[in-house]
Amino acid sequence: MRKIFTLLFLPFIFFLSLTVQAQVKNITGKVTSSEDGMPLPGVGIKVKGTSTSVISDQNGNFSITVPGTNSVLVATFIGFVTQEITVGSRSTINVTLVSDINNLQEVVINTGLGITRQKKSLGYSAQGVEGEDLNFNHQSNLLNALQGKVAGATITSVGGGPGQGSSIRIRGVNSIDANTSGDPLYVIDGVQIDNTTSTFGATQNGGQGFRARSVGNRASDVNPEDIETINILKGGAATALYGLRGANGVVVITTKRGKGSGFQVNFSNTYGLDEINKMPEVQTTYTSGVVGNYNNGSNGIGPAWGPTIAEAKLIDPSHPDKLFNNYERAYETGNQAKSSISVAGGSETIRFFSSASTLFQKGIMPGTDYKNLSARLNTDITISPKIKAGVNMNFTNSGGFRYSPDRFGESLTYWAPRVDVADYVKPDGTQKYVGTNNPVWGAKNNRLKDNVNRFIGGANLSYQALPWLNFSYRFGVDTYSDNRVANSPAARGVPGEVTYDNSTGLIGEYNTNFRTLNSTFIATFSSKITADINGTLRLGHELYNRRYKETRTEGTQFNIWNFYNLANAKALSVGQSLSQKRLQGIFGEATFDYKDFLFLTLTGRNDITSTLSKSNRSFFYPSASLSYVFSDQLKLPEWIGQSKLRFSYAKLGKDANEYSTSYGFGTYTLPAGFTGLSISSNLGNADLRPEFTNTYDAGLEMSFLKNRLGFDFTFYYSISKDQIVQSQISSTTGYITTSVNAGDIRNRGIELVLRGEPIKATNFSWDVLLNFSMNRNKVLTMPGDATEYVYGADISRSYGSGITQKIVKGQSYGNIYGNYFMHYGPNPEDPNAPLLIGANGYPVSSGTAFKLLGNSQPDWIGGITNNFRYKRFNLSTLIDARWGFEKYDGMENFHSAFGLPKYTENRRTFKVFEGVLANGTPNTKSVWMGQGMAPDGVVYSAQGYYRDVYRLLAEPFVQDASWIKLRSISLGYAIPTAWLPKKVFRSANLSVTANNILLHTNFYGLDPESSAFNSGSNIDGSAGFTYPAARSILFTLNVGL
Repeated sequence: MRKIFTLLFLPFIFFLSLTVQAQVKNITGKVTSSEDGMPLPGVGIKVKGTSTSVISDQNGNFSITVPGTNSVLVATFIGFVTQEITVGSRSTINVTLVSDINNLQEVVINTGLGITRQKKSLGYSAQGVEGEDLNFNHQSNLLNALQGKVAGATITSVGGGPGQGSSIRIRGVNSIDANTSGDPLYVIDGVQIDNTTSTFGATQNGGQGFRARSVGNRASDVNPEDIETINILKGGAATALYGLRGANGVVVITTKRGKGSGFQVNFSNTYGLDEINKMPEVQTTYTSGVVGNYNNGSNGIGPAWGPTIAEAKLIDPSHPDKLFNNYERAYETGNQAKSSISVAGGSETIRFFSSASTLFQKGIMPGTDYKNLSARLNTDITISPKIKAGVNMNFTNSGGFRYSPDRFGESLTYWAPRVDVADYVKPDGTQKYVGTNNPVWGAKNNRLKDNVNRFIGGANLSYQALPWLNFSYRFGVDTYSDNRVANSPAARGVPGEVTYDNSTGLIGEYNTNFRTLNSTFIATFSSKITADINGTLRLGHELYNRRYKETRTEGTQFNIWNFYNLANAKALSVGQSLSQKRLQGIFGEATFDYKDFLFLTLTGRNDITSTLSKSNRSFFYPSASLSYVFSDQLKLPEWIGQSKLRFSYAKLGKDANEYSTSYGFGTYTLPAGFTGLSISSNLGNADLRPEFTNTYDAGLEMSFLKNRLGFDFTFYYSISKDQIVQSQISSTTGYITTSVNAGDIRNRGIELVLRGEPIKATNFSWDVLLNFSMNRNKVLTMPGDATEYVYGADISRSYGSGITQKIVKGQSYGNIYGNYFMHYGPNPEDPNAPLLIGANGYPVSSGTAFKLLGNSQPDWIGGITNNFRYKRFNLSTLIDARWGFEKYDGMENFHSAFGLPKYTENRRTFKVFEGVLANGTPNTKSVWMGQGMAPDGVVYSAQGYYRDVYRLLAEPFVQDASWIKLRSISLGYAIPTAWLPKKVFRSANLSVTANNILLHTNFYGLDPESSAFNSGSNIDGSAGFTYPAARSILFTLNVGL
């Protein structure tokens, strides 16, 4: 590791030696805006006619060396008029820049593949987020940092665990196969990177795989502080050149580069505390027991159907005065610490940016943590006026200890409220209670540790052969090893000891080796076709190669209970898998510019993929987009700024998963110890064809009042046809599934981005950005004659209720179905009809009959960011919302069976359920809500209404999961340079940030934003036993040298 860091920082030493030269004169100053007097960071200050240049810091300050009094400083900044100032005899020069409204149209967007274009020329939707806006709330996960900041992007977190993953879906789910990844393509500095979420080794639990422990997705390896900008390419026309890998959208990440000469060193330190942001509200009246009888909790488990605390103390004087809130006792206060350093600088010919960072997080769930060590070096070289080159390198070491949040939450439900869950160990180290594994004990002893070493590197070369001809080549590699070890102790053999999950011990080693290579060559031809029309033609070739290998070794039946070594295991099992893919693409793009206000772009790409058979592996798809900047052609009122209409169409292709067209084989160990081959359960289909999606976009962008107000509105429509899905087939074939082309799904929606600067004064300004989007989808056709397809048979662990997610022809993706309270009349599903009451006085269950109870896709999502600046203070807030969707709450289902929710406190009452009997007469029977015999001597329900009736239904637990959050609030202060040691510190900033501080939702239990499934899954219909979301407070110091 030390050698790696030494190599990364060698360029610093080299460049530092180049700057040791005579200093004729040093000029200091500050750059401000003429409109409000606010400082302008990032302004380029250059000595005219030389290679000497610097940029202003966060406070607008700069310092530059000039050769003499005749020198001229040139100040440039996007959106402002370039200014030249003669130095003369002055040593302090303050620069005031004037806004240039016409220059605003020169904003460029990185569309990937090394191509940058003016935003006004784009005929499709592309939304960018600057690094400063991305990082104001100091999120350690790249995707979490994007929450609420991009219209049309639904970002779902697995929870608040250290290093846990998140997923992003752009414009909804576009596949009816829930196992198909909906992740967009991630591109960092031209290198296409992997974002796999692997559960390899995470579902092993001594034969009891309760739910995968999420170990994050690979996008979490990226250090957000290294990022200059992120551009989200949404529509088909925007991603057309990326081919089938960009079919779900593209996240184009540009990291920071060196600028000008000299050096800028930045240090950043963040420390924070985390706590669970939402816990279930449990009843505090009734203690452990069943049917009203007291259970002293000697085995640690037991539902809360016992007597009141006062009644229990008469039986057991040692009973505590209050029940333990074991959620408060089990979860801990987490913490996180991050330190980073970056150095940027160079000359006119060589520029570099290098950074190193360390992150450590201790989780709120006991025994969980995460570390991330990252280093980056970006170098840009101008070899000659015609030849430019660049090299990007990033190394990451990450990983930590994990535990199953499902197992933890379930064990916590079992734990008797009379017993303190945090008091669980005997002096000999064994568990105090033997009813089940104590959740804290399980988290600290059943361990999974992952360790990832990753390298992402890229090189690019550009040659301007002629004024109208350019050749560029990019090569990228993304490779990592992910080594995981699972440990669980065996029983010690102590009398009375019980270990439920892994009584014989477990040692598992799970190793993944991943590598992708991608290279892109582009030839660019530019020409003035007529006096009014300019044209550009790009022709390119891309090669992509991926290799993924997994090796598994597991040992059980330990000789020594806590010796975690494969040699200590009596029983061993091994496994190995290998997956490879190769893709070639040939593409072209033609752009036409008519009088700089009308832009037409045409693309075409032909892919050849290894995952389809020879006759179907080559396929072509085109796109077209039009941008009409009508404000540059028409005479509009002065208060209307740059405005444009845009339209686009694209056809996108997708291939199949590896080996879908062929027969697969695996190993099988016979009881006698012999190893043979077994045939895969999936029947290969050599006739598979690529699936295609047709997308249509239309948008309107306008700005007003000298760019102080603007909006971007988009309507989109897409239909995916001939989708490749796994379909069940008759077991008489010897197989279970096969991949087929079948099924169409449609998405359509709107996106709105509204930006404004309501106040812009000398010492105070207020900027606001609003993102809003709505998406509606519909399943149009299904495979063969099927009308429905079950993809979530158990979308969350339930305690008896029937619940599933399935795709139904003519319905929306994400529908949740389950059993329900029946209603009187010809349609028992009709919620407007009276409730059907049985002869026993309780509502009637539908049993195995299911109905539609909700949908997991939101009606709308939105976010609003406010940024207030007053002198040296900066206050930023982010509020985001997800509204109009449902999730199944498996936690409440368990809780209702165990007598934990507040509403079960009515157990000692009689109730007449409003409804009618089967004969249509109103129900008048009063029933006892509790367990066992009622005060009138009648047993109405042996285990009570909540355990015998309520928890056996799905309907009460499919709940409105809508939420609104004060996601972040951050207050920063720029320390005056006069307070800092001269010639040492360039700038210093202090900030305090609070994340996830306020949540409004009607959902029971934990934060409904957290998904009960891993971050690569399209199944998102439950939020019960998850890793809880965290509320954080962070303190940050940034120092510039």
